[in-house]
This record gives sequence, C-alpha cells and structure tokens, in this order.
Amino acid sequence: MKKIIILSIVMLSMLVFAGPGGGHSHDHGHTHEKKLISKKEIKQNARLHVNRLIEKKKIDVSWKISKLADTQKKKFKSKMEWVVTFKNKNGVKGKKLYIFLSLSGRFIAANFTGK
Repeated sequence: MKKIIILSIVMLSMLVFAGPGGGHSHDHGHTHEKKLISKKEIKQNARLHVNRLIEKKKIDVSWKISKLADTQKKKFKSKMEWVVTFKNKNGVKGKKLYIFLSLSGRFIAANFTGK
C-alpha cells in the first residue's frame, strides 16, 4: 500500500511540473520566423559560399581572390533576394559570379549570368 501511495505522488508531481506554467517556456527565446540579416553579414555569408563552391569544385580556385563588386536586393518572381556579385579577371567560366541568398542568408543559387 505504501508503494502505491508513493507511486501516485510521484506520478501526480510529474503531471504538475510537465503542464503549462510549470516553469518551462515553450518559446525558447526565439520565433519560427527567419531573422533578416544585415548587408555586412550577407557579404560575409556570400564569401563563405564562394569558398564552399571552390571546395566542391563547382568553380575554379581563382575565385578565392575574387573581389566583391556589388550587393543588392532584387525581386525574383514574388520574392526579394540578396544578389552578391564577385568579379574575377582570371575566371575560367566567367568573369562575374552571382551568389543568390534569401533575406535571412540561406543559399539559393550561384551562377555566372545573374539570372
């Protein structure tokens, strides 16, 4: 009988602490919306993607020393995106590389046409 009472108390206390208002906030200090990042962060992020594309051999190694030429927001279909342009006079496939990122900095695409 004593074990049943103790077990009941333990189970009841678990329910009390696990319910709403039990000292545990469900927002964890963040929202599910994507945080928009600054132009400076976009430039840094784009450079990281240039390096990643070099490592994956998607673009030639000469892009390592490319110059950042432009950073701007553009509308494609109904969405705004960051377009970061790099110039490389030694580029094999092209002399300009366009990195497309979401407003929150997520990689979308990269190409030499800007489209």
